[in-house]
Amino acid sequence: MSPAQRFVDIHSHMIPSGDDGVRSVEEGLELLREAATRGTAVQYGTPHVTDGTPLTASRRRRVESAWREMAGGAARFGLRVELGWELSPLRSLLDLDPVTLTLGPLAACLLELPLPHTRPRSLALFEECARHIEAAGLTPILAHPERCDILQQRPELLHELRESGRLLQVNGDSLLGRNGPAPHDVGWHIIDEGLCDLVGSDGHRGTRPPYLDKAFAAVEGRIGADAAEPLFDGSALHPLERDAERRSAAGR
Repeated sequence: MSPAQRFVDIHSHMIPSGDDGVRSVEEGLELLREAATRGTAVQYGTPHVTDGTPLTASRRRRVESAWREMAGGAARFGLRVELGWELSPLRSLLDLDPVTLTLGPLAACLLELPLPHTRPRSLALFEECARHIEAAGLTPILAHPERCDILQQRPELLHELRESGRLLQVNGDSLLGRNGPAPHDVGWHIIDEGLCDLVGSDGHRGTRPPYLDKAFAAVEGRIGADAAEPLFDGSALHPLERDAERRSAAGR
């Protein structure tokens, strides 16, 4: 790892999985090579788990095979690739074991807030899914809360989500205005209020790459390097690594 590589990107679609992310190992590695030159040290690939892209046994095997190939390739240019999953808050998630859906070695799952196109009427099902993850002894990491229209309309709910022990992950491209004015404003509200735990790329393809350097520069310029660094270097994940170690030891 280069001394300049310090970003831990908890959220991306850099592992080919049949979702709307990269289509091949080669495409993913090309983007990750560039991400490494821009400061990324650890990249989590988090394929979607939705009703449209369910986690069947055959899909898991294909994704795990692609991940192993990518991990070997990326190690040659100093980047560590971990496999996780981005879980949508759907009724079908309640039938899955969250322990099989963790973010690599972390005692955590990446659970996305509902997006506007899903037309959620409330966060009730999302809460059920978050509690399902917590009942398994895992921490929900909440993906792109700034893109959820319910939270855009009621930003006070952000405090309740974080006070419950969950972590908030803001998309870097939202902070740069690439997802529209509402996600931009709410994303910076989360930063300014000290509610953000992690900034991730949510990178998908070449048109939406997994680069965090410009987002880091923007956050550093706004709140200073000392406050910005922990949002990008995975500091919030360290307790989850220890939790995973304790869970593993207890199972032996």
